[in-house]
Amino acid sequence: MNVERKSKPWYCYPMMWLVIAPPVGSVIAGIITFILILMHPDPVLQTPHPGAPVLHVGAQNSVVPPAD
Repeated sequence: MNVERKSKPWYCYPMMWLVIAPPVGSVIAGIITFILILMHPDPVLQTPHPGAPVLHVGAQNSVVPPAD
């Protein structure tokens, strides 16, 4: 007697979901990160021109105490 076994579709095997889930999760996390970067960009910091005078802060305004 021949018994034919029908194979199940790919989505019915739990091992396939374990194989597919990490790459899909990484892609989704990357897309979310990209969207957050576009919505909240870092502010542009203005740097002084190379010829501008440099202002030095004295020791009285320093956070680090002077060495003995």
